[in-house]
Amino acid sequence: MSTPVWWDELMQVSEVLAAADRAEVTWWRGAPCVDSDGSSHVPDEDDVPPLTVRLGSLGTVFAERAGEITPVQCRQVLGLLERVQTHGSEYDGTAVATGFFEALLNEWDKGFDLRSIWDHVGPESRAYCVAWNDFNGVSSPDWMRQP
Repeated sequence: MSTPVWWDELMQVSEVLAAADRAEVTWWRGAPCVDSDGSSHVPDEDDVPPLTVRLGSLGTVFAERAGEITPVQCRQVLGLLERVQTHGSEYDGTAVATGFFEALLNEWDKGFDLRSIWDHVGPESRAYCVAWNDFNGVSSPDWMRQP
């Protein structure tokens, strides 16, 4: 899988998110090893998890470690992801919605205070969250439905 051009910008926003992504990629690639024929195998640096998986992991970390992400970083992350949804490729926008925002909604179900960041969630992202709740039969509170 390839990494989109906007990914580096996202990783530069928060060391918390960047470290979590590095750990995810390291786990995905596995450790260097020696094959049975004696040849060494070094993981390919282009071998990264699918974008939706990476964004899902980041959504979970974003919620679980929200106290370590500053308000400015929060706005930057959510603003960048909104731009990807509105101006990026269909593939990237779908990955943001089904990866990051579905993970964020799952964390909300587990007690994450989604309302505390909702003002920074862009209109396309908000619409997706409400639609996803509707699809799953989850009642979105009034604060989620207001522009």
